[in-house]
Amino acid sequence: MFSRADLGRCGTRARPGCGQTVRWTTTEAGKPLAVNISPDVDGNTAVWRDVHGTLRSRRVTKVRPLLPHEKLMMPHLATCKGTVRRRRADPPPRTPPPPPRPRPRAGELYERLGVDRTATQEEIKKAYRRLARQLHPDLHPGDTTAAERFKEVTEAYDVLSDPRRRQAYDLTGRRPRPG
Repeated sequence: MFSRADLGRCGTRARPGCGQTVRWTTTEAGKPLAVNISPDVDGNTAVWRDVHGTLRSRRVTKVRPLLPHEKLMMPHLATCKGTVRRRRADPPPRTPPPPPRPRPRAGELYERLGVDRTATQEEIKKAYRRLARQLHPDLHPGDTTAAERFKEVTEAYDVLSDPRRRQAYDLTGRRPRPG
C-alpha cells in the first residue's frame, strides 16, 4: 500500500518543520497533509491509495468509521516537535561603491597651457604650439612623462580652441564631451 515515493520531510519552504520523515497525503479538500510513517492505533486519520495511485487521507468519525482498505495513521502535526531553526546563510558582503571621481579644478585646462582664463584664441594657439614643440614625443623618445604631458596639453587645446566647448568648460568646470 505504501511506497518510498510517498515519503518526504516535515516542513516546506514557506514553513520550516522538524525535518522528520513523513508520508504526504492529499485530504478530501485537496490540501497536503503529513502523517507519521507507520500506522497508529491512536490516530484519527484514515489513509488509503485511490485508483489513480494517489495517497489520500480523511478524518475518521463515528459517522464515517475506518474501512477495511484504509490504515489508521496519526497526523504528523500532532507529534511534531517543532520547527528546527535553520540558520540563514549570511548575505554576500556588499561591495563598496567606487570612490567618486575627483572633480577637476576650474581652470585646470588653462593652467596646462599656461594662459589666463581671459586669453584670446590667438594666445591659446601660440601657447599650444610652444608647448607642442617642447614636449612632442618625437623629440623625447622613451620619455613617458613628456608623452603624457603632451597628451594633456593637446586635450586642453582641443577643448579651449573650440568656442562652444570652451564656453561649456567655463560654465561647468568640467571637460565637455568630444563632438
